[in-house]
Amino acid sequence: MKNQKPLAGTAAMPEDHLQRGESGATIFGARIPQPTPLAPPKRPHLSPIALRARRYPSRKTKVSAKKTPVPARILKWWLALLAIVAVAACVVLGFYLWQASRTQEMSGVSTRVKVSGKLGEQPVVQFQGRMPFTLPNSRLAIKGKGPLVKENTDVRVMVSVYEGATGQLVSQGGKANLFAGKANASTLPAGLLSEVVGQREGSRVIAHRPATANDGTTAMEIDIIDILPTAVYASKLQIPPEAGVTFNFPAGLPQFESASETHPKEAFTSVLVPGKGQQLDPKQKILAQYGVWELDSGKTRAYTWGKAGPQEILGGSTFQSLSQQLTDLRANSRILAIIPADQATGDSALAVIMDVLAPAN
Repeated sequence: MKNQKPLAGTAAMPEDHLQRGESGATIFGARIPQPTPLAPPKRPHLSPIALRARRYPSRKTKVSAKKTPVPARILKWWLALLAIVAVAACVVLGFYLWQASRTQEMSGVSTRVKVSGKLGEQPVVQFQGRMPFTLPNSRLAIKGKGPLVKENTDVRVMVSVYEGATGQLVSQGGKANLFAGKANASTLPAGLLSEVVGQREGSRVIAHRPATANDGTTAMEIDIIDILPTAVYASKLQIPPEAGVTFNFPAGLPQFESASETHPKEAFTSVLVPGKGQQLDPKQKILAQYGVWELDSGKTRAYTWGKAGPQEILGGSTFQSLSQQLTDLRANSRILAIIPADQATGDSALAVIMDVLAPAN
């Protein structure tokens, strides 16, 4: 290969050119031009400070975004709390001032009327000037010792209504109104029911309330409410031996025990508790509670206490011996009657205990 001649049309390339990487002619003609080396693009000179400024927010921004100092926030919350407390204090103070003024009005009204008289009788009322106009209110004048009046329990109420401007009795018929039955809306008006429930039998309540007169004007009305006993409560009673029966009286109400003579031939009556009320007229209706028992079986035929409640009865419509006993009887009495079978319903002799409470309206 050393003695081989170069190709025609070519010239020998010096070795030093080859060693420097220069290429000569090729078989296709002229020498291939070498590409220009790529140089990195020139970038603008960025100082470290400029770069840092571009990447992070400025110090001025940090200062403007700072939170409110803790003491300032605490002061702000304290001011808000004080404002709330001040508003609440104003509301409470206003309420107590209203209550105080109302209590003063109520006490002022209560001293302007004096009520006297026995419970269950027409009260004597004395007015000391014209009644001032106030909100409805009531007070307990006499505290009873009887059973507590609850809804749907036995109740007997006498109400006397007076006009606050003139002091005149304005009850219907010129006398007190009597309500008897159960403590519910069927027996008592709504306003009266709320005054009675929660009180004890034997109590007197004096109520004041605005009312509309016949001429359309509004004035105060005074209601004297007597919550009367619904039974002649007596726990220790002596039954006459000739009656031939024994009774027990739990809570003051009669409970039949036994009969030594189940077929009595004659009627027998006895006043177990003499009343101190007004004289009764057996020809008129009376208000009473009663129980009826068969002597031979002890079966209860009727019992109104705690069930039907006080009843209106006509004295002449009862058994003959009982009707005769009612002739000389006074209100608030308890009587016992033994009725032979032939004077009763014919199938059994009966024992009757009756609490005669008052004349019916």
